[in-house]
Amino acid sequence: MPNLAKDKKWFKPLFEFDDSPVPKKVKKDTSNVQKPISNKEASMPVENGSLPNINDKNWMKNFDPVTVKDLAVHNKKVQEVDEWLKTACVNANNDMLLLSGPVGCGKTACIRTIAAKYNVKMTEWITPLDIEYPSEFGDYEFKVPQSKKFLEFLINSANYTSLLDNNSCKLVLVEDFPNVFIRTPSEFTHVLQQYKLRAKSPIVFICSESHTDNKNTAFHLFSPSLKEQFSIHHIIFNSVSATGLKAALKRASDIISKKYTCTYNIPTADIIESVVNTSGGDVRSAILNLHFACLKGSSCNLETSIIKEKEVKSKTTRKKKNTSNKFMSLGKDQTVSILHGVGRVLNPKELIASDGQKSLTHSPKDIIEQFLSQPTSFVNFLAENYLPHFSCTYDVDKAASALSESDYMLAEWREKLCQEHGLYTAVAGLMLSNKSPISAWNPVRGPKNMKVQYPSLHELPLLEPNYLYKGKVLVTDYLTYCKIIGNQT
Repeated sequence: MPNLAKDKKWFKPLFEFDDSPVPKKVKKDTSNVQKPISNKEASMPVENGSLPNINDKNWMKNFDPVTVKDLAVHNKKVQEVDEWLKTACVNANNDMLLLSGPVGCGKTACIRTIAAKYNVKMTEWITPLDIEYPSEFGDYEFKVPQSKKFLEFLINSANYTSLLDNNSCKLVLVEDFPNVFIRTPSEFTHVLQQYKLRAKSPIVFICSESHTDNKNTAFHLFSPSLKEQFSIHHIIFNSVSATGLKAALKRASDIISKKYTCTYNIPTADIIESVVNTSGGDVRSAILNLHFACLKGSSCNLETSIIKEKEVKSKTTRKKKNTSNKFMSLGKDQTVSILHGVGRVLNPKELIASDGQKSLTHSPKDIIEQFLSQPTSFVNFLAENYLPHFSCTYDVDKAASALSESDYMLAEWREKLCQEHGLYTAVAGLMLSNKSPISAWNPVRGPKNMKVQYPSLHELPLLEPNYLYKGKVLVTDYLTYCKIIGNQT
C-alpha cells in the first residue's frame, strides 16, 4: 500500500464573499511614496489606455434621480403618486397601487424617489429561478410553488421589519411577476385576497405595457373587475416628453462634466438633441444612447439622419420648418401597433420640400419593417378598412388592383421574398393611389373570417369536365360571397 499520509492536503475554499480578492500586505517603502493625485490629474485620460470604471456593478445608478425635481415624469403624475403614498403611509393600511405605462417612462424611478423623500422602506420581489438540485442521495426534493413563495414574501415583507431599520413606513414593490400568474390569473386573485386579510403595509405593482396584448401584464392580470374588487388605484404613465428628456440629459451631462471627463466626452447640444430624437420617449434608452454617443475611445463618429418637421401655420404666428438629426445606429426600436400602422397607410401625409418635391411622412419601407412577421394579417386589416378613406372611384380601382396583386404574392409560400414584396405592394399601392383621402375619423375594424363553401358532390358533376378546376373556383367564390351579401338563394 502506498503511503498516502504525506499526500493529504486541505482543499482550497471556494467561498468568495467579495467581488475582488483581498490584497496582500506589502511592506511600505518610504523611498517611492506616490504623491496624491490632484483634481486636474484625475480628469486626464490614462496613458496606458485603461479607463477607470464608473461603477463596476451598475454604472447607470450614477445618473439616477436623487430628488423629485430630478424626475423626467410629468408633474401631475408625480403629484398623484405623492398624494397616494402620503395617504397610505399616514393611514398605515394595505392599499394597492398599479403603475402602468410604456417601457422607460420613469415608473420605478418615480416611486423610489418619492419613497426616499418620505423615508419609506421599500422591499422588492424578484422572481427566483425554478431549478431543482438533487440531494445527497440523488433524489429531488419537493419544490415549493412560485405562488406560495410569492405570497409568503409579500406577507413577511409587509408585516415584519428589521431592528436595524429606522423607517416610518414600509412599502412592498412588485415589478417582476411569476409566470404562473399569467397562465392562471385565479391564483393571483387568491394572493391579493390573502394580502388584504393579513398584510399591514401598502403595495405597488408596476407593469410595462406593450403594443401586443399577449405580452401586456396589466391587461391580463389587472382586469377592471379585479381593480374594483380590491380598490386598486391605477395611474397610467405616458412616454416622457422631449422637454423632460432634455432636462434629464442635461443633468446627466452635468454629472459627466463634473466627475467622469476621463471616460466621456462632454456632450454638446447637437448630441443631446440627436439622443432625444432617437430615444422615443424612453429615459433609460436616452441615458444608454448618451453613454455610447459620448464614450471616449471610438475613432469614428456615429452616423445620423436628418429629420424634417412639418411647417405649422396659425392665425398669429407661422413656424418655419426645422431640421434635426437622429442617430441611425442607436436608439429604441419604434414598434408600431397594427392600428397605428393601418392609420399611417390609409391616411398618408405628405411633406413638401423647398424645391417643391413631395415625400411621404412615413415611407412604405419603414412601415413594412414593423409587420414582416405578420404580413397577411396586416394586409387583411387594410383590405377591410381602406374603402371609407377613399373619395374617388378611380383611386379605389388602383387600390383594389394593388391589393389583388399583393394577395397573389402572399399566397406564394415557397419564396420568402414574395411575402415582403406582397406587403410592400399593398402598403405602397394604397398610399400612392389615395390622392385625396377623406379627413374623417373612421374606426378600425378587424378582418372577417370567410369560411369558404366548396361545391357539394351533387354540384361537381354538373360542371364541365374540361373546365372543372376553373368551375370549382367560380362556384366556391360565388357561394361564399352570396353568403356574405346575405342572399340565400
